[in-house]
Amino acid sequence: MNFSIRHTRSTSSGGFTLIELMAVIAIMGMVFAIGIPRLSRSQLRGLRIEAEAIAGSLEFARQRAIMTSVPHRVLIDLEEGGYRIEWLVTEGEAFAAISEDQSQNDGSHGGAGETTASGSEQAIDFYPPTRNERDYYPIPNRQLGAFTWLDGSRYFVGLESARGWIEGGDVQISFDVDGTTEYSLLEIADAEDNHLTLEIEPILDRVRRRFGRARS
Repeated sequence: MNFSIRHTRSTSSGGFTLIELMAVIAIMGMVFAIGIPRLSRSQLRGLRIEAEAIAGSLEFARQRAIMTSVPHRVLIDLEEGGYRIEWLVTEGEAFAAISEDQSQNDGSHGGAGETTASGSEQAIDFYPPTRNERDYYPIPNRQLGAFTWLDGSRYFVGLESARGWIEGGDVQISFDVDGTTEYSLLEIADAEDNHLTLEIEPILDRVRRRFGRARS
């Protein structure tokens, strides 16, 4: 008796079936639905933290102008993405305030000086003769008196003020001795094209923050 062996073709192919493709697409959709909002929220959180730091400097400059009865400003480098607080004083007042701040920070460590006959230490003046004209100088604070730079993925878009829209160069937001200023809008953004605007009111102590463009 002859037996014949019949070969049957496998029903399985080397590719994906329609059901498998639909399952993969559904899983990818779930991943994007969960992951992208989280990524977006993280980017917005970073932009919000940056805005809070800028607003804090603006609010501090306003308060310090009132407390010292000296006009203050926040100088902003729109192109390089930096800002710092300055006050309107003479060169001598600026150097004296810096020396006092350094002495307070040094504490008991002392500084350079010479000893007098009575045994007390007298500070040596290393500064050149000062000018009596008032100008803006960095405040005597090692953090706020130095430039703070935005994160590399964030930048200043521009400033809207009474002088119009400015996108480049140095701009300033000034506060008088009573804390008043002119109305202005400062816009920042990140690499993902998220925008946030700081609204500086003439008499309000707090700087408003809102997502979106300044000229929307």
